[in-house]
Amino acid sequence: MSFSHPEAFSLLALLVIFIFVAFYNFKKKKKLLTTFMSSIAYKRLGIRSGGEIDFFKTSLVTLALIFFVLALAGPQWGEQFESMDIRGIEMVFLLDTSTSMNAEDLKPNRLEVAKQLVVSVVDNLRTDYVSLINFAGAAYVQCPLTIDYEAFKLMTEASTISPAEEQGTDFGQAFLLALETFKKSKSDKKLMILITDGEDQENTWYQTIDELQKEKILIFTVGVGVASGAPIPIKNEKGEVTGWKKDKKGNIVKTQLDENTLIHVASQTGGQYFRLTDVASVDTFINHLKNVERSLLSKKVKLRKIKRFHYPLIIGIILLLVESILSEKRIKWKKD
Repeated sequence: MSFSHPEAFSLLALLVIFIFVAFYNFKKKKKLLTTFMSSIAYKRLGIRSGGEIDFFKTSLVTLALIFFVLALAGPQWGEQFESMDIRGIEMVFLLDTSTSMNAEDLKPNRLEVAKQLVVSVVDNLRTDYVSLINFAGAAYVQCPLTIDYEAFKLMTEASTISPAEEQGTDFGQAFLLALETFKKSKSDKKLMILITDGEDQENTWYQTIDELQKEKILIFTVGVGVASGAPIPIKNEKGEVTGWKKDKKGNIVKTQLDENTLIHVASQTGGQYFRLTDVASVDTFINHLKNVERSLLSKKVKLRKIKRFHYPLIIGIILLLVESILSEKRIKWKKD
């Protein structure tokens, strides 16, 4: 035998209080009776009244409560096969790792906030397959499609800004690689989540729209940053800011959130645009993902323990019924 909710046994501690209160009431009752009648009359009181019946009724209630706690603990024994439908979607996160994601208009910076969003989304999933593609001027698979969420989160946390030779921002490269990832898809529902500040410097993404629409892939875009923009810090190996990125004229470059592009990308595939600004916006995005219809991925047969909570529950109810039927009324005087 095993229990699905063994923590329920902690309620048994309350029985000590119940027994103490019952004992106190019995003593108080006896004291009141002896106040109004002699000890001889009390001893000759009805044979179904007094200490014996009080003890018996209290024992019944105590046993009933024990069985109710046992029912709450969820006893289970025996096993049976159960068929389960595994429903879910396959989603690929496209994470911008260009230098503009180092901007600190969101604390500690855009990239870290974006990674926190990915982790928060995965923490709310159950049977969805997830993959992570990091991109800047080039794209690469950081984590292939998996349902191992802990491994996925570790790979997400390990994501860093792309090296200098891969800098730039090209949505098209990320979309093409995501399409390759979906080629062996098991799901009718496929989703891309593009997380970026929206500054696509190559502007080749529209060339993949026909393929995305053909495959019925939804694209949700998430804008990271503020519209007013922020400078891009230059950091040394220790992560210390040593300066700011400048253009050829020596002016500090400001990276701005390009919402128009992200709204257009999402609308082309029937997706939706979200701006990532605070915890509330994260919750809104997660709730929206939860409402996306899931398709059947596979069927699974598993061995499940049979729940037997109704047995102690029925016994507890019977004990309470017996206790309620018992009467304390005087039947006859006890003869010497």
